[in-house]
Amino acid sequence: MTDNTITASVSLAMTDDDGEMHGNQPRSQGGEKLAGMNEGMRVLSYLLSGVLFYGFLGWVGDHFLGTHFLVPVGILLGAGFGVYTIIRRFGQVDPAELTRLSGLRRQRAAGRRPKPMVSQTTTEGER
Repeated sequence: MTDNTITASVSLAMTDDDGEMHGNQPRSQGGEKLAGMNEGMRVLSYLLSGVLFYGFLGWVGDHFLGTHFLVPVGILLGAGFGVYTIIRRFGQVDPAELTRLSGLRRQRAAGRRPKPMVSQTTTEGER
């Protein structure tokens, strides 16, 4: 099977009876799970890259200076910088969510029971 044959068969599968291509095919519901997975992998990569990069710099420093303490210092600094980067990039909270949470806190402080939380998920058609 050649590339042209594969491309032609995919194009044929994407057309309807009139021969027109439709790009508005319904999307799978797994997109939200995938977005969460992508974000989690990005967080993990920031943390690991900070530890590896600064640990390597500590090893280089230990090698050339003849010391034995810069690798652990580099690893700790890398973890700290990784956490800092994660908080800066992913720590932003929606102002509406902050308002809702502060309202719940005020209700608890006043001794009232907060209303049960209602899920505010949207479907593909509501966006």
